[in-house]
Amino acid sequence: MLNCKQASLLASRAMDEKLPYWKNSLLKLHLLLCRSCANFTRQMAFLREASRRYGNSRDLRLTGDARKRILNALKRHEIDEQP
Repeated sequence: MLNCKQASLLASRAMDEKLPYWKNSLLKLHLLLCRSCANFTRQMAFLREASRRYGNSRDLRLTGDARKRILNALKRHEIDEQP
């Protein structure tokens, strides 16, 4: 029997590739018994579909200024994290 961590990893993999029959069966059994993992799997599917539908929307693209601010913040974070 799968634990929740194993099930979540398999659910994630199943979105990108076809799982072997026995792994897919174990995942489905776990999802039948575990409401939390079933919810997680549905949420991943929802987010994937939403990102596919709206990922290319102009409304969701960052402005050049926003990109620069994020890049500068990441650079500052790298500097702060160095020993």
